[in-house]
Order: sequence, then C-alpha cells, then structure tokens
Amino acid sequence: MLSRVAENLYWLGRYLERADNVARLADVNVQATTEMTPAGGGQAWDAVIATLGAAEEYEAALEERPDLNPIDFVIYSTAYAQSLRSTVAAARGIAREVREHISREVFEEINRLYLGTNRGGTDEASLRTFYATVKRAVAAILGLFDNTVLMTEGREWFHCGLFLERAEMTSRIMDAKYFIILPVPEDVGGPRDRYQWMAVLRSASALEAYRKQDYGPVTGPRVADLLMFDPDFPRSLVYCVSELHRHYDRATEHTPPVRSVHAAREITLLELDLRAADARNVIRSGLHQFFDEFQGRLGAIDNALRTHIFQALPEEPTR
Repeated sequence: MLSRVAENLYWLGRYLERADNVARLADVNVQATTEMTPAGGGQAWDAVIATLGAAEEYEAALEERPDLNPIDFVIYSTAYAQSLRSTVAAARGIAREVREHISREVFEEINRLYLGTNRGGTDEASLRTFYATVKRAVAAILGLFDNTVLMTEGREWFHCGLFLERAEMTSRIMDAKYFIILPVPEDVGGPRDRYQWMAVLRSASALEAYRKQDYGPVTGPRVADLLMFDPDFPRSLVYCVSELHRHYDRATEHTPPVRSVHAAREITLLELDLRAADARNVIRSGLHQFFDEFQGRLGAIDNALRTHIFQALPEEPTR
C-alpha cells in the first residue's frame, strides 16, 4: 500500500474517534453545567479544554476575542484545529483523498456528518441533540467500515489510528479529573468526588459497564481499574493497546521487519507494562505521572509509525 494512503487511513480513524470523544465530553459537560453552580460549570468546561490539551490555545484565543465562549471554541471554531467541527472537516477531507479505499456507504455517512456539523445552536436542547447526532453518526460510520470495507491492509491502519486515539483520550479524561478538577485533598471520597467520577464514566460511556461488572460504589480506584486495566471494556487502556497491537501486526504482515520492528517494540512494551500494573499501585505512585508517561509512549508509537512506516513505504510513482 502507498504510504500516503496508509497514513491517511490511519488519520481517518484518529479523527473520527476524536470527533466522537469530543462529542461525549461536551455532552456530559452540558449536564454538568446545568446541575452545578455557575463556578462549577465553568470548571467543568475548563476540564474539557484541559482534556483536549487546548488550555494554552484557548487562552491565546481569548486574548484576541475576549467574548469567546468555551462552546464556540471546542465545538464550532474553525480556527482551532482540534474543535469538533475542524476534526470532522479533516476526516471528510481525508475521506475524499482515500475515496477508492473506503466504501460508498462510509463516504456518504462521513459527508453527512460533515454537513451536520455546519449547523447547530448553543442552547442546552440544541447542544444535546447535536452531540447525540454526532455520536450516532460516528457509530454508524464505524459499523459501516467494519461491514462494507474490504479486509485489506488499509482497514488495519484505520483501526490502528482509531485505537491509538481512543487510548490517548481515555487517559486524558482520567488525567483531567484527577489532576485538574479535584485539586483539594479533603474532597476525595465526598459527594463532589463521586459525582465527578461518574461524569468520567459517562464521558467514556462506561457507567453501564461499571455497574454490570459489579465494581460497587463509585470510587476513584475502581473507576481507574475499569478504564485502565479491564481487558473486557472496549475503551480501557489495556484493551485499546491490545487492539492496536493486533491491528498493527496485521497491517505490517508484509512489511520488512527492519521497518516494522520500531513501532512493534514500543507497542509490545507498553502492552506488557499495562498488563503488569494495577490501579491501586498506579494511584499510589501518582496517576498524573502515569498518564504523562503513557501519553508520551503513545507519542513515541505515533512517531515510529510516521518515521519508519509511513515515510518508508513506497510513494505513488511520478509521471
């Protein structure tokens, strides 16, 4: 497969997963801002922006536009590259580039999602409808991709991007809660703490899974155990890295080992470390430090893919 096509499909998976996660975070935040005090609602949006790693960009945008609100920045901004609208636009641009490698149904659904993000209000009812539409659209696209796209190498690169992005976002959601939202030690274990951990579960669509797995009352260590180390939950860190490993092995089945070994080593070591860890020891050692290192290792995997795979695969012949 051409390097440009492989990398585009990888990023198509990342962008679609990112759009879904931004919609999930913002949807939970709509509920938080209606149930909390005005100060708490502002803190909830701060957590969303921090989760996206956009605090500095938001501050810079506020200097240019003091009246800019978080909804416009996170959802509708065309200037911010990671906003929901910008992310969907990037996915649609890639889908047009790889039109021959995806099915008509997938392309049409991505195009429909793109058109839908160009309109939407900022009142609570409109936002909830908008977020639900985005989540359903992404779920439909992923289902169509699995059921209508040929079982080729490109399909595996798409899933590599999807699971790497999902792992990163799950870690960011956890990190924002633990390090940013709750800086006061005396709040730990209290009603506010439990409410925020439930918001974390809802952000990852994990509240129902948490209850079905019989984890008991909602506490930080139990939520961490599900979202980080439960191999049966499809958004946990260990599940995502395991799936990334599986799809990477398939994608590079015919790639010379001298190229594939770099990312393979990074993925394998990360998966082994996750399977050997447990929530209580990680919390005792420091969750923020764990997530910093985890995100850095995902960045190393992405860099290895770019350097040794995407830039090393054959390019389209010049004419």
